[in-house]
Amino acid sequence: MTSLLPIVEELNDAPNHAARARWLLEVPLSVLIREQVTIHRLLSAAGFHEGVAYLAAEITALSATRGQDGLAPHTVRMTREYARIGIQVIARGGALEGARYVSN
Repeated sequence: MTSLLPIVEELNDAPNHAARARWLLEVPLSVLIREQVTIHRLLSAAGFHEGVAYLAAEITALSATRGQDGLAPHTVRMTREYARIGIQVIARGGALEGARYVSN
């Protein structure tokens, strides 16, 4: 028996980076905020550096002071979108790393 929330246990049990990426894209944002320390630890332990960067971008965007338009600063939004695109590619099962195809 672990002390992890069942939804976070799904991340802990993910067999590869593609499954971890899908989890990151599907989990409620409130879970990312509430469990960010545990999620960061699990992603780091798995060596999923792209996932760690995505988590940081999401937390930054969700925590940023918003402007009069209700949006986070442009740089924060762009960083989040670039991180999200990278995670989406990994979630589909592969990513280009340099000139070589990488699949998990």
